[in-house]
Amino acid sequence: MIVRLWTTRLAEGREDDFLRFAQTRSRAMFLSQPGCLGVLFLRAENGAHAACSFWRNSADVEALATSASYRDTVSALVATGVLRGETSTVVYEVQGGCFDAERLTNAMAGLEAVDIHRA
Repeated sequence: MIVRLWTTRLAEGREDDFLRFAQTRSRAMFLSQPGCLGVLFLRAENGAHAACSFWRNSADVEALATSASYRDTVSALVATGVLRGETSTVVYEVQGGCFDAERLTNAMAGLEAVDIHRA
């Protein structure tokens, strides 16, 4: 399993616009990609924002870069003017850990901007 973490800063006062874009456009784009297992949109205390996506394998992450819907979504996000400064992407290979799907689902259920899909 692969985790892809994309981070950015936002223009002052544009967080709601960014989150709306993430929920109405980015979420669907990620979930339409072959091998994408899910995506979380994150905010750090220092004001940084991130999209943390989960993938079956490296080939699926590599295919994202050539996806027309991904490129269109990135172009549309840049055109909104919400991003400031440099963005960065780091790809991690999961090497272990634990994950309790039921606990995570319950914790996320209270968030307005989360769509939980159960298999």
